[in-house]
Amino acid sequence: MRNLLLSVSFIFGITNTYAQVGIGVVSGSPQKALHISGPSTTSTISGTAVQIVTPTIRIEGLNNANQVVNDKLRPVSITDNGDVVLAPELVIPLVMIDPINTLNSETDYITSPVVINQSSATSTDTVLRSFVFVLTSPSLVKFGAITSFQFYKASDGSVITDGANRIWGTKFRFSNAPAGVSTAANAFFGESLKGYINAVNSSSAVGILYANSEETLALPAGSYTLDVISSINTHSTQIPARIINGNGNDNISIVAYPIQ
Repeated sequence: MRNLLLSVSFIFGITNTYAQVGIGVVSGSPQKALHISGPSTTSTISGTAVQIVTPTIRIEGLNNANQVVNDKLRPVSITDNGDVVLAPELVIPLVMIDPINTLNSETDYITSPVVINQSSATSTDTVLRSFVFVLTSPSLVKFGAITSFQFYKASDGSVITDGANRIWGTKFRFSNAPAGVSTAANAFFGESLKGYINAVNSSSAVGILYANSEETLALPAGSYTLDVISSINTHSTQIPARIINGNGNDNISIVAYPIQ
């Protein structure tokens, strides 16, 4: 009976000891139930410019042989159950349409000038071009379009000098999108609207004006069609306008940042 009591006491003593001290603690004063420390040194991870500080923890279940991953670095996450697992790779933007993307370059998205003649003084929206893209996962998508404008009289192409203010610019709209994303005719976003007025010595403004539409949306996975719209609003008492889009440097960008 004495030997049994001594054995039980010894086991409890070991349990308490390991619950209170850290592993590899040099200072002898662990801060947590499991505290890993030691002399600090730095080294560069092979194939990267990342400096790693040692000591570290190696978990063989997360190495390349067991996880079949080829990239040098992967983030680690903790599940609801407290399991340590490899997380998806760091977010890499999916550049679908952009002037600097050589695989899908849109350095001038209006290849031929678009001429819009208002038949009467009213609000006129015209689709300059549509772009189709597919999201393979929910993403934050940044849209941008720079569009050139010129203004004349719709009747004969002469300068407008009536001194009236006209609202003009560009905006976006989806004509096709997954369920839950509006494709209504008036579901505009990224609106860039300005005022145009001229009545100086019977002369019109010289040069090209620009509208810059930008917007960032959180969108679900699926197929989309983006319409880029040229818009002008002429009051009923004003002279109908002729709008020319595309004689300047016109570019568009659609970049997706996956969030799942």
